[in-house]
Amino acid sequence: MKLRLLALPLMGFFANTLNAQKYDPVDGGFETRERKIQAQTNPRLQQKNLEEWMELNLGYAPAGGLIQHTGGYSYTWLQGFPVVWKGPNEGKRIIKSNVPKDIKPLKPYPASKCVCIFNHEVGNQEYLDFVTDVFLAKMRVLNPQLTFMDKRGNFTDSFLNSLTRHFLKPGVLVTKLNTGTTLGSVLIQQVKDSITQKEHLLHELLDLSKITYNGVRIFPYSSGWSVNLTLHSWGDPMALYYLCHKAYSSYPICNLRQSQAMAYCQWLSAQLTALSGKEIVVSLPTEMEWIQAASYESEDSKSSYKPSTSDPYWRNSKGVYIANLVGYSTPEQLRKYQDQLNRKKMLEGDSSGGNGDSISPEIIGTYLLDYTGARSGYPMPVYSYWPTDASCYNIFGNVAEMTSTTEGEMMVVKGGSFMDIGEVLLPGSRAFVYIEEAMPMVGFRPVFKMR
Repeated sequence: MKLRLLALPLMGFFANTLNAQKYDPVDGGFETRERKIQAQTNPRLQQKNLEEWMELNLGYAPAGGLIQHTGGYSYTWLQGFPVVWKGPNEGKRIIKSNVPKDIKPLKPYPASKCVCIFNHEVGNQEYLDFVTDVFLAKMRVLNPQLTFMDKRGNFTDSFLNSLTRHFLKPGVLVTKLNTGTTLGSVLIQQVKDSITQKEHLLHELLDLSKITYNGVRIFPYSSGWSVNLTLHSWGDPMALYYLCHKAYSSYPICNLRQSQAMAYCQWLSAQLTALSGKEIVVSLPTEMEWIQAASYESEDSKSSYKPSTSDPYWRNSKGVYIANLVGYSTPEQLRKYQDQLNRKKMLEGDSSGGNGDSISPEIIGTYLLDYTGARSGYPMPVYSYWPTDASCYNIFGNVAEMTSTTEGEMMVVKGGSFMDIGEVLLPGSRAFVYIEEAMPMVGFRPVFKMR
């Protein structure tokens, strides 16, 4: 039973999509083929669906709003930690203002156009819908007459044979496929008889290099967990099952190269354009588009985060974190901690403790990373915490977000991640990541344009 649960979690990879249904991004769910055709031929229905989709999925930074930020850092990641990218402190880890900000505050100026941006980071469920659609399209090209499921809802012999002939990794032995056999039981038998006695997921049996969109491999590089974060070993459930297990379906997709995120945007552009009858372009934002969305403030909104009056500890008035980051102890927490140390020293007969009225330089220097207050070390679901005035969730922290802005072989990444400290989450800060590098700290949030 345990293997059955683990053998099928390529989520949408087959379970939902192949039940005579196809994911319809405009309607926000799985729709029958007849419903999709109706949406393409009924202008009123198309417009309604698109408006609903936009209302559910987009945030807005309108024209005329002031674009500004308070400065920040130029940095990159080194083994999961932000380090200074340029200048005399190059290579030095950024730990609570131990390096001067190298990005000056931006003088406020009015935005010339509206930025429509996804109100959430693209999640695993959404990305796997893309992977599923591309995979099944390739199966149809190989065999246009291919049927995926029989009347009982089981995968057909022709589908299983095509799957094993064209997409399994070289060297994977295939057991005899019987009519009416479910894919899950076939894979369970393969795991027992021909792989190892360890648990495997479906995508671990597939030749992922063959699942491409416009020549780009689209399956994430799961090795990013162990390469970039030493705390995530191959035995970590999140590293093993993050992409495909339903428990993580609402978590942000990560471990992608920039080309893979762009491929998703191109695919979604084609889907929305076909379903709406209008030219719709989904793309990675430029750095300035991202800054406009992140720094937008509304006088009517009472959101937890205002860039012009941001709390350096990323907490609200009740002391609760408003972003997923590596948090620092507040001065009050530091004093409490020092008081505890002083009492401990007195009980041990040590009279070198402080006077309790100030914080010792040693504690100020370390600033005691507060791992108990923030959910550091892991991403969280894309709709966590509270939205900004532009209705964007997790635009700061959680996973940093790709942009289309590049400098040589590096792309600019914004917003900071679950492995970053508060200073590098500022709208003005910019991280540099190689466009060919896939990291668990980096995801993406597209922008939407209708022409």
